[in-house]
Amino acid sequence: MDPRLVNLIARQQAANFPGLSGSEIQATLRISADLLNEAIAANVASGAFLRELTVEPRGGNHLGIRIKLAKPAFLPTFSLTLLIERQPQLPADPVLVMKLSGVAGMIGLAAPAITSFKVLPPGVRLEGDRVLIDLRTLLQRYGQTALLDHAEQLQVTTEEGRLILLVHARVRPSS
Repeated sequence: MDPRLVNLIARQQAANFPGLSGSEIQATLRISADLLNEAIAANVASGAFLRELTVEPRGGNHLGIRIKLAKPAFLPTFSLTLLIERQPQLPADPVLVMKLSGVAGMIGLAAPAITSFKVLPPGVRLEGDRVLIDLRTLLQRYGQTALLDHAEQLQVTTEEGRLILLVHARVRPSS
């Protein structure tokens, strides 16, 4: 991308997008399983504890998850299902809540170990049979938390083979 355009976007973002004041966007993003897993692989640290993580969007707000831990090596890959239970409530509570099923009992018992070994990235935590994903913390890693200042609604749904993001954002008029 042309560095002048990158610089322009960075300046606008730093100043809260004054050149887009009053703009509004509604978008539906249908993210294929391949693209989703490529993004996960690029951003989830594999290595000491996690060898592989793949996500398979299914219909009805379900996600199939396959996890292979690096250690102990004798453990097989295990599968579980996440059900989207609660959408982020923007801007006050940008947390997506999902309920575990499948091997949820084992995961619930292993939650303290998973937390202490830092298998999960910052912003993702286990609470019993729930996985909580804090979007603010995830965006913080990339210096993009200000994007939530413009988001009025974010809904995460699924269909077979795709994760769907419904987004409504607005750049409020400058005073």
